Amino acid sequence: MHNITVISSFHNHLGKCNPDELYRIIEEIQPEIIFEELCLDTFSRVYADGSVPNTIEAIAIKKYLRKYPVKHFPVDTYPINESDFFNGADEIAKRSSEYLKLWNEKVSMITKYGYDFLNSNDCIELIDKIKEIEETVLSEINDVNLSREYESERILHNNREYEMLKNIYDFSKQFNYNKATFICGTKHRKALKLKIKEYETKEKLKLNWAFYNEI
Repeated sequence: MHNITVISSFHNHLGKCNPDELYRIIEEIQPEIIFEELCLDTFSRVYADGSVPNTIEAIAIKKYLRKYPVKHFPVDTYPINESDFFNGADEIAKRSSEYLKLWNEKVSMITKYGYDFLNSNDCIELIDKIKEIEETVLSEINDVNLSREYESERILHNNREYEMLKNIYDFSKQFNYNKATFICGTKHRKALKLKIKEYETKEKLKLNWAFYNEI
């Protein structure tokens, strides 16, 4: 009971990263519950009757829901302020050709390999390299506002990840299920692995976590 497969995704349509591929993966898993990285307001708007979704995840999930009567919950409920987001990527790209090269490589790999890449250690390593350059360049330019933004976004994502896991555990205490999926952006994959290990040491409820493409 309580088997959860984490599917790492990317919100934009790029080649093999598309709604049909994601739908195929979801249908292969056959979840009875889908947990999605959405806040309550966005969830209500996107999945309202007559609403036409535009993200890969929403298009694929809506298609699955039309065919299978499963439960579906938004779990990204941590309060978000727009001021918490980092807006200095262009500034870093101006100062580092390697940064731009790695971003282009990431887009190219997502386009070519889709969910196989998004759910791989290669993707995690590439994201780590991008973060290393961001931290190095920010240290070099010593812009207080950009550094503050960067740290605010890091804290925000950290809090969101804990909130999403808390919500999943809370829902899992209320509902019995055999198979569930948690669809979340690929940039959270590494952090979620670490936080899940932390949760497993303190939670009485046993959830059987698996990461797609590592099963």
